[in-house]
Amino acid sequence: MSVIYWLARGTSALAGRTPRPLRHAIGATVGTASYLAWRSKRRVTQRNMAQVLGRPPSDRTVRRLARASWSNYGRYASDFLSFAHLDIEAIERQGRDLTRGASSWREYLQQALQPGRGVILTTAHFGNWDLAGAIIAREVPFSAIAETFADPQLNALVQKQRQDKGIVIIPMERSARPILRVLQQNQMLAIVIDRPLMENEGVPVRFFGRTTYVPAGAARLAVRTGAAIMSGFVWYGRRGQHYMRAFPPVFPRTEGDREAEVVRLTQYIFDTLEEMVRSYPDQWYMFRPFWPAADP
Repeated sequence: MSVIYWLARGTSALAGRTPRPLRHAIGATVGTASYLAWRSKRRVTQRNMAQVLGRPPSDRTVRRLARASWSNYGRYASDFLSFAHLDIEAIERQGRDLTRGASSWREYLQQALQPGRGVILTTAHFGNWDLAGAIIAREVPFSAIAETFADPQLNALVQKQRQDKGIVIIPMERSARPILRVLQQNQMLAIVIDRPLMENEGVPVRFFGRTTYVPAGAARLAVRTGAAIMSGFVWYGRRGQHYMRAFPPVFPRTEGDREAEVVRLTQYIFDTLEEMVRSYPDQWYMFRPFWPAADP
């Protein structure tokens, strides 16, 4: 039997019985301790935060926010461990919808669904992306592409927690047919997009003033199927609240250079992420180098 599986199972049961403020406090403490103890990751986080803030890595604000991002990640981890016990309806009711240009995120969702070709929700390692999926799944059929854990028992435990909240999991390694089926049925598909790649593997985007290379899967899928792209985020606010925001949907162009359209859509996705990270830098959990060592 997997030690990690039993540890995760026991911790999940314990977390579900722990009051939320205490659970968050413990998670934040563990996250901060990990930041302080893990020197290589600490330096990477500081370099990423320096690029976001436009300051040197040694700057006091850079270090403070880099540390805070690990603290918030600890809060996310504590929520993930107790995901099966979260009251999603109460969380949304007590949260704040900060969507701009529409009455709520639901209005943008309906606009995205209107053409009938499905919606690709793009989000990031920001705030609590699992909670975002659980909130949307109360409104429309919702699927998410997710990596499979090497441990079958651990994978089953984690994915069942998501499925119990209405999130259909599509394994990343065998996803083509199920993905197309979701969009053909005019449903929503979620993809976490902030994964840095080598130059020969991704498409270039400008992100906080520098070129980096990222996956183009969401954009290519939109161009292929005609599905709308809608960026959305849920993150931690004050006094235990959660904030949520959706961006206006963007639709793929049907004529012209397809590769140029892929780049345009991908840049739009990262423009929305940049706006979120600029406003809430400590909610972005990026603990590996996100930009190349030198800007071409």
